Amino acid sequence: MKKEDKQRADRVIEVFNNTGLNQRQFSELIGVSQQLVSAVVNYTKKPNETILLAIIDHIEGIDPMWLFTGNENYKTNYVPLKREESPIENHIKNMVRDEFIELSKDIIQKLANIEDAINNTN
Repeated sequence: MKKEDKQRADRVIEVFNNTGLNQRQFSELIGVSQQLVSAVVNYTKKPNETILLAIIDHIEGIDPMWLFTGNENYKTNYVPLKREESPIENHIKNMVRDEFIELSKDIIQKLANIEDAINNTN
């Protein structure tokens, strides 16, 4: 990999690390494959325009000049513009919520039964 490409990959890695997302979340956020993110992070593929433009479009505060060339402004703590849950995350969240509701109903019913039993013994 050319020095210029490695430096560009370093900038992509810097943005990726500053978002606090894992590779899957980052790739879903910017709309590229996780394999592409992994290849760039591991320096096995140079960052192409697809990943660079995707980062610019989906991460707030990215200076395109800095990302492409290393010149201009750099800041830390990049914030994703919009993070959508993956279908799996959404499904799991719904399952947990539904299970919580069912358990809550069951606990409330058991407490009511205990309360009735106490009232009946008095």
